Amino acid sequence: MDWFAAELPDRREPVRALVIDDTWTTGARAQSLAYALKQAGAERVAIVVLGRHVNPDHPPSAPLLAAIRNSIFDPAVCAAELD
Repeated sequence: MDWFAAELPDRREPVRALVIDDTWTTGARAQSLAYALKQAGAERVAIVVLGRHVNPDHPPSAPLLAAIRNSIFDPAVCAAELD
């Protein structure tokens, strides 16, 4: 299933797209959108993620969680709620 279909405007300059994603779980949707934009002719696509959800029960997440376990980062606290 294709999540996205992209059509770029007719223009002479190369299209460089910036995708802002409000959450990142697997990255599949952002990657699908980037692929659709590239297929439509975008020269470059960059993705900026504003949030990330980590499932502690997902085995591939274990190295990430181990790396941040003893840091000042608290995955249970939203950065927008900090003073």
